[in-house]
Amino acid sequence: MASNMSWLRADPWRALLILVACCYGIVQLIVVSPGMGLGWDESIYVSQVDPRVPAAEFIAPRARGITWVVAPVVLVTSSTEALRVYLCLLSALALYTSFGIWLRVRAGGTAPLAALLFASLWLSLFYGGQAMPNLWVAFGAVAAVGCFLRCVRPGSGKAPAVGLALSVAAVGLLRPPDSMWLVLALAAALAWPAWRRVKVAAALVAGLAAGWADWIAEAYVRFGGLAARWQAAGAANETGLHFSLLEHARALNGPLLCRPPAHCGPIPLPWLLWGSTIPVLVLLGLYAARRRGHLAACALPALAGLLMGMPYVFLVGYAAPRFLLPAYALLALPIAYGVLWLLGHRPFRPVLAGLVAAGFLGQLTLQALTLDKVVGPRLAKREADVEVARALSALDLRPPCLVYGEHAAMIAYRVGCESYTILRWPQQTAAPAPIRAAQSAGKLVVAVDRGRHLAAPFLQDWEHRPLPQARPGPWQAYLPRPLS
Repeated sequence: MASNMSWLRADPWRALLILVACCYGIVQLIVVSPGMGLGWDESIYVSQVDPRVPAAEFIAPRARGITWVVAPVVLVTSSTEALRVYLCLLSALALYTSFGIWLRVRAGGTAPLAALLFASLWLSLFYGGQAMPNLWVAFGAVAAVGCFLRCVRPGSGKAPAVGLALSVAAVGLLRPPDSMWLVLALAAALAWPAWRRVKVAAALVAGLAAGWADWIAEAYVRFGGLAARWQAAGAANETGLHFSLLEHARALNGPLLCRPPAHCGPIPLPWLLWGSTIPVLVLLGLYAARRRGHLAACALPALAGLLMGMPYVFLVGYAAPRFLLPAYALLALPIAYGVLWLLGHRPFRPVLAGLVAAGFLGQLTLQALTLDKVVGPRLAKREADVEVARALSALDLRPPCLVYGEHAAMIAYRVGCESYTILRWPQQTAAPAPIRAAQSAGKLVVAVDRGRHLAAPFLQDWEHRPLPQARPGPWQAYLPRPLS
């Protein structure tokens, strides 16, 4: 037993990081619940590799990386619970692996504390079991910056360079534009003469090329070329010169998307205070690193985090809190360094330890309350999607078919139909083009809406079927008359 536990004494910080990763996975499984149904984006990503359903429309901005992450489970089973458990365990492993690289960059408690700070965010816990790319981009970015710092050390072998290329490639596969900002930060660091390494530059180029290859190839196959896809992606994401920092601040306390017609309300004061402490703590970490001669190891993740957050604040016209997950993950590293530096001041250690403990307790409380607020309503809403799908199956809706309307992607995935999701009902008397095309192709069509009144004028002559078993509701189904 003594020999088996000797590694704990030899490397206690790695043991602590393992504990953080295990707790991260366990809390996800307990609090977020594997029974939560798929969201809109998730249904689209998962349908691409699910052989039991038609693939939903895959628009220009999306990338295939997350579909590859979920493929091992989705190809075998349609169980959402199995997918959630798999992603929870995989995200815990990714947390350990990405922050574990930093144990070889800087010895001590920085890596496990940074992992704990990031893992305790409601965003990290909520999205750990979700089939969404942003959290995985965060893990890839943390790993890439850590591998870069290992690469530029004298005498480093090939392994860090390979890890750097793989990390950049993973980020590119998941969200290609994010990989550009990550590589920009790392390429800027290469300008420092002491860090100039041909193998590092080669790893960055190789990783970027591998990460973008699939997106570029699909651009020519499906979107008419790279320029056309880039333009279409920009139009879908409302890219251009914007300033959406206030929208991001409004989204801190739980809205998953701040984009019209959604209204995210005012900026909550506790979250305003929380967000305001981030730059202060990052500056503290940089100051502490400079005092100890470790400035480069703290400045690079801070620079990468800043650059990966900037496009979502200045170039995208709406906000979603998950967009900033890579920035939070990278900024957690200098913050952790600064906190540990504070605790190292012996004359004031009891006072500083009390302040740090109070701050961390406040962090946990705020994140826990927000997570509870986010999870509860979404469990109910996504269960309603499942109930609507069951009700439509009871109406003898069978493939080939099309579900049109609110929550169409989630409902159609459960029924095995194609989908056409809308944010606003078209105010026209004639059936929209997707419905007419589906009917002409001989597909069964149903329009679904959550509301008490007629959703759109063109539904006036359709057969109306209330779906009282779907809650929260009331949900309505509309069946068109056959084409004459």
